[in-house]
Amino acid sequence: MERYIDIIKKSNLFCNMNDKQIIVLLEDFKSEKKYFDKDNIIIDAGDKTDSIYIILNGRVEISKEYDDTRKNIVNILTYGDIFAEALAFSTNKISPMQAISLDKTEILKINIKDIFNTNNNDKNIFLQNLLMVISDKNKFLAFKNDILSQKSLRSKITLYLKYMSNIQKSKNIVIPYNRDKLAEFISADRSALSRELNRLSKENIIKLDGNKITIIKL
Repeated sequence: MERYIDIIKKSNLFCNMNDKQIIVLLEDFKSEKKYFDKDNIIIDAGDKTDSIYIILNGRVEISKEYDDTRKNIVNILTYGDIFAEALAFSTNKISPMQAISLDKTEILKINIKDIFNTNNNDKNIFLQNLLMVISDKNKFLAFKNDILSQKSLRSKITLYLKYMSNIQKSKNIVIPYNRDKLAEFISADRSALSRELNRLSKENIIKLDGNKITIIKL
């Protein structure tokens, strides 16, 4: 576990803990590493989920598919990020979403029963951090709902860019998705998204440079 400690510390689950505390706690939690090839399903819709997952390497797409083949990306996560934490502690542990590896991915899996079975004193710090993480995720999902509730594509793009500028604390934004993934994230047609971004660029509202967008006036 020592080789992953710098990545694990990136997770807010382990705020206010040193390396030794983290390693001992994960051993007490009986955490286990899991390996997934590209495009493997980690959690499928309908799966019962009673574990927390921490990404050690690679990327994971959290998405929801609909009967009409539409797919909405909830988020794309990378190393240090966690997922399934709220689901694992919920009464109904049946997942409504999929978690899919976008690359070769390594994940640390912690079953919640092992969290409560340990007498490690640092468990309380971990649980406090977990509540903070779940709260932050709820705020993100509220933002995502705001985007989906917008009537126009331009409004969706504008709201997304404002959010990313606030998160990255810069007018020069790095978009973590390609155009296809961004379209799925804001629930838009890919071609329509590209056209609207080009219009915003021609109107000198933004400047496009691959996955980098500079906000000029928004």
